[in-house]
Amino acid sequence: MLKISYTIWAKHGQNLYCRVRQAGQKPLDINLHTTDMAKAEAFAKLRRAELELYNSYLLAGEEVPPDVAAKLLRRGSPAIAQKGPSKALQTLRVCLDGFELDLRRRGQRERTIATYCKSVKQTVPLDLTVADFTRANVRTWLAKHDRLKTATRKSYSVATREFCKYLINDHGLDQSVLNDWPMVKVQQEEKGWWKLQEMYHIIEAIECRDKVMEQQMKTYCWVMATCGSRQGETYELRWSDFHDGVLTFRAETTKSNHTRRVPLDMRVAKMLLRLPRHGQRIFDALPDSQAGRYAILARAVKQCNAPHGGLHTFRHSASMILYSKCSDIKAVSQMLGHSPETALKYYQASRQSDELRSTVESAFGDENMIPSAMDELIKAGLI
Repeated sequence: MLKISYTIWAKHGQNLYCRVRQAGQKPLDINLHTTDMAKAEAFAKLRRAELELYNSYLLAGEEVPPDVAAKLLRRGSPAIAQKGPSKALQTLRVCLDGFELDLRRRGQRERTIATYCKSVKQTVPLDLTVADFTRANVRTWLAKHDRLKTATRKSYSVATREFCKYLINDHGLDQSVLNDWPMVKVQQEEKGWWKLQEMYHIIEAIECRDKVMEQQMKTYCWVMATCGSRQGETYELRWSDFHDGVLTFRAETTKSNHTRRVPLDMRVAKMLLRLPRHGQRIFDALPDSQAGRYAILARAVKQCNAPHGGLHTFRHSASMILYSKCSDIKAVSQMLGHSPETALKYYQASRQSDELRSTVESAFGDENMIPSAMDELIKAGLI
């Protein structure tokens, strides 16, 4: 475990310096290019937080990520090596590093942290200071995204708002900046779903140049179609999460941060067992980005002339089919990882009893067709 101390001191009655001491090494003096003690302490606080994160990995016996080590070992203040008048210490670029550490301490997923930081970088000019973070400037920055889709503009607004809250708590930003925040309202559309036969034809129409990727993509979609899992948590599945026909969705990959175990259909379990094992992850041959996986599915949907939908439509479809078949909302919500109230609100609130009855008849009216066809494909070694 590293033992490093950070001390703020003045030199020659001008700028403040941060003295870094480490056992066995020569002390390092960093010119902070400021005379404000509050700004200097903020810099030291950030460095101490970085050291605390670095030591947490060592105590846990884990390998320190390269980005964490790079931040800890970098030299100088944010204003170092600049020519001309020095800028204020609390630049928004420095604050973004602290914002990232704060999100990690709060237990946010790494994917969420990366999304928030990327959205802030694309919205806020990071070469400015905390004093420039005003209500008028925020509206000007967010106006750059007015031509984007509503949901995308909302994601930028939410990420910038979280960054603003961090500046209020840790850097003394005026709380009035949050007043009348320009939030974006997304019109909620009724969520579509596919019948069982439609999902079968869509998945069978999936084609990839790499046959291993094609095999994994089909199995990936069948897992979501039968157990109602989200596309992200399904993509992160490991072979250690699959045992005796049951999938375990780990807390660090789920949206609710709770672990849940979901039994698989026997035919889908056989598909998983037929997949080649190259590493720890089950679907390691699929594209890393959600957009890449969606593009593969979109081609199949278009080829089958099926109703428009995406990867998350498998989740809605599984919810509708399971609930209309068993009418046990508690069992369905346990598989989905939702509370019964949430499951009813998002999946069954707009469905009438007559519509559910017709759904059962249309989805399971010819039950023998799909199991027999899938069995033939399994015997032929195609899936």
